[in-house]
Amino acid sequence: MKTYAAIIAALLLGASGCTGSKPLSKKAAKLDAGGMYAEAAEMYFQSAQRNANNVDAKIGLKKTGQMLLNDKLSTFFKAFATGDSKEAAVNAFLDAQSYRQRVGRAGVVLEIPDSYAKDFDQVKGEYLVDLYSQGNDLMAKDDYTGAEALFAKIGKLEPGYKDSKTLQDIAFLEPLYRSGKTALAAGQYRNAYNDLARVTGRNAQYKDAAALKQECVEKGRYPIAVLPFSTAGGVPAAQAASLQAHVTAALTNMNDPFISVVDRDNIQKILDEQKLGMSGMVDETSAVSAGKLMGAQAVVMGTVIAFSETPGRVRQSTKEGYESYQVKELNAETNAYAYVTRYKPVKYTELYKENKANLSFSFKLVSLETGQVLMSKVVEREANDHAWYASYDGNTQALYPVLNGQVDTRNSARRELGALLAAPRTVKSTAELVNELLRTTSMQVAGGVEQTLAGKP
Repeated sequence: MKTYAAIIAALLLGASGCTGSKPLSKKAAKLDAGGMYAEAAEMYFQSAQRNANNVDAKIGLKKTGQMLLNDKLSTFFKAFATGDSKEAAVNAFLDAQSYRQRVGRAGVVLEIPDSYAKDFDQVKGEYLVDLYSQGNDLMAKDDYTGAEALFAKIGKLEPGYKDSKTLQDIAFLEPLYRSGKTALAAGQYRNAYNDLARVTGRNAQYKDAAALKQECVEKGRYPIAVLPFSTAGGVPAAQAASLQAHVTAALTNMNDPFISVVDRDNIQKILDEQKLGMSGMVDETSAVSAGKLMGAQAVVMGTVIAFSETPGRVRQSTKEGYESYQVKELNAETNAYAYVTRYKPVKYTELYKENKANLSFSFKLVSLETGQVLMSKVVEREANDHAWYASYDGNTQALYPVLNGQVDTRNSARRELGALLAAPRTVKSTAELVNELLRTTSMQVAGGVEQTLAGKP
C-alpha cells in the first residue's frame, strides 16, 4: 500500500514533463477531494510557483495551506498548554511561521491568529530566560562549549537579548585564551600563538591576548642565516650567489612570524672577519661557528651540483601543401557559369625551437644549538620553453595540408595546420628560464625550511 509521500512524489514526477502549471492544479484538486490536503497544498504550491498567474492554484493553496498551517499551530498550542517542553512549543511555532513565509513566496498569504502570536511571545520569553540561566550555569562550570551552543540559540531566537552575544563570544574565546596562556608558559610558542591568534581574530581587545601573542613571537622567534652556497663540477660561482639571494628573499617573504632571516650584509661582515669567502663554507664546523656569531639558531647550507642553460637552434623543414583558388567555368549541363574550387601545389615552412635550463641543488638546514642536521634534500629542476609554428607567404586562409600526395580537405587536418600557422613564434630566453629555475628552487627550499621549523613547538 502506497504512503502519502509516495503518492505525491509519483504525481509530481508524472507532471514533471508538463510545460504549464494547470495539470498540477488538477491533480492537487483530486488530492484535496480525497482528503489529502497536505499533499494537495504542496502540489498547489508547486503549481503557483511555476505560474504566478494561476488563480486556481492560489485559491487551492489558500485553502489547503491554511488547513496545514492550522495543524502546525495546533501542535504548537498543545505543547504550550501542557507546558511540558518550552523548546518543543517554540520550535512548533517557528515551524508554522516558516511554512507561512514559504507559502508567501508563492503569492498566497496565510493567517496566524494574534492569540497564537501572543502565546508564542510568552513561551519564547520563558524559554529565553531558561537558556540564559543554563548558559550562565555552564560558564560557571567552565563548560564553554555547551554555553556557546546555548547562547547561539538565544542569538537566533532574539538577537541582542541581554548580553548573550558577549557571553557567546566569551564562551568561544576563553578556552582558546586559556590554552594559549598554558602553551606559552610551557614554551610551546607556535601552539600558543595559533590559539591566541584565533582570539584576536575575533576580538582584538580580548584581555591581554594581543600582548601575549606578541610575546609568543618574541620568545619563539627562530633566526636563521643563509650561508654562501658552494659549487661543484665547474658551476659558475655567480649562479650560487644568485640562488643564495633568491633563497634569502623567499625566506624573508614567508608569512611566518617565527622565522627571521639574518641580513645578508651582516653575514658578509662576519664572513670577512672570519676570513671565510663568499664562495661557500669550508666545512660544517666553520659554518656553525660563523652562524653563532651571526646570532642565528640554524643555518641553511647548500651546493649547486649542476647547472646548464641550453639555447636551442631553430630547426626548419619545408612542407608540401596546396592553396585553393576559384575558377569560373561553364557547366555543360546547365549552360551556366559557376565558380569551381581548384588547388595548386605550394610549399610552406615548419619551424621549431626549444630553450632549456637545468639546476641540481643540494641543501641542508643545520641547528646551531645541537649541531643536528634538521633536514637535507636535493632539488633537481628543469625549465624549458619551445615554439612550434608554420610560416607561409601566401594566403594562409586558403592553405591545405597534404595526405598521401593529395590535398587533405578534412576539417581536423585544416584545424591542425591553422593552429601551427597561428602558434606563438617567440621562446623564453635562457636567462628567463634561469630566473624561473632560481625562483622555483628557492620557493621549494623556503617551503622545506618552514615546514621543518613549523614542527617545533
